[in-house]
Amino acid sequence: MRPHPPMLIAGLACLLTLAGCSGSDETASLPAYDTSDAVTVTVHPQLAANGEDTASADDADWVVDAQVDGVDAGTEVALWSEGEDGWEDVSDAETDDDGRVSLTTPVAGTLHVVVGDGDDAIGAKASTKDAPEVTFTDDFETDTVDEPGGFWDTRDQGFIGVRTCSRADESAAEVDDGVLRLSVLDDPDRGLCQPSGKRKKFDIRLNGHVGTEATYAFTYGYAAARIKTQAARGQHSAFWLQAAGGQLPGGPKKGGAEIDVMEYFGDDHPEGGLTSFTYFLDKAGRKQTVGGWLPDVEDLGDDWAEQYHVFSVEWTPKEYVFRIDGKVTQRLKGETSGRPEFLILSLLSSDYELPRFNGELPEHMDVDWARVWETGPKG
Repeated sequence: MRPHPPMLIAGLACLLTLAGCSGSDETASLPAYDTSDAVTVTVHPQLAANGEDTASADDADWVVDAQVDGVDAGTEVALWSEGEDGWEDVSDAETDDDGRVSLTTPVAGTLHVVVGDGDDAIGAKASTKDAPEVTFTDDFETDTVDEPGGFWDTRDQGFIGVRTCSRADESAAEVDDGVLRLSVLDDPDRGLCQPSGKRKKFDIRLNGHVGTEATYAFTYGYAAARIKTQAARGQHSAFWLQAAGGQLPGGPKKGGAEIDVMEYFGDDHPEGGLTSFTYFLDKAGRKQTVGGWLPDVEDLGDDWAEQYHVFSVEWTPKEYVFRIDGKVTQRLKGETSGRPEFLILSLLSSDYELPRFNGELPEHMDVDWARVWETGPKG
């Protein structure tokens, strides 16, 4: 019998096992596991990319959510991707009380989620191709604000509502070197303002406040923006969506909703500073609010004004899922907006915040990029 060459034997072994194979001893191998229905995997778009510097949206990490049934909280789950040097354990995390875990990968292609090790290991296979395709991107490399052909226009926000001492202005929104900078500035043409119910007077402010109402809206999917917030209190960074044409009574499905993906009210805020919520008008036209302050913000980070983070919402007919760099921060289940929604980015100074101002004007919020992945109602 003719002997088989060693490389052929190694190749046959690769076909008979889940382990990765290579002729090099430096190549890592995928651990063997039993495919199990107890592990459910969902691959989301590229929603994770924190860091000090700007970075392409195409280089952000994919987010992989796994649901593991029948395990205790704190069970470790590993995500494996195949890179240039073979299989890599690219992300590890522990399950929560519901058996859920969020993982990330910078590597496109086939993925394996593995729970446990040895003969007890179980898992499931997935791919970054399972994530929805991007349908809108602005990386601010060529776009400008308030120019024909651009996505973003300054919103018509004057001295009304909770902002009687500030207004939106084109001078507070600038695009430079791939970054949209939104600012709160002193208004040089006006004097002081005394908000209703306040004893103190304040300098009138100009707000950076832009949206895509006239250029882009979508219904259902993911919306994300990579943002570096302001540091001081007295104004808040925000990424939000509003119903095209304005909200109407009748609940969110009929009348639309405001979807506040994130609002940051400054460092050292007693509630942590971060919120995510939505509001809609009921049949009587009364405002109904769902969501609020994010708990345990210190577990998410404390460098909002020093590093970029990706803030996102997954919007389906049944729920909103808010994430920061892929980690789920809040789930709001129930009826959601059924109308097209447009994007808003802003740094707003509201009357109720002015007494708490502890910085120096101008204050800034920087946006590296904004993206949408439309899914439709069945996504």
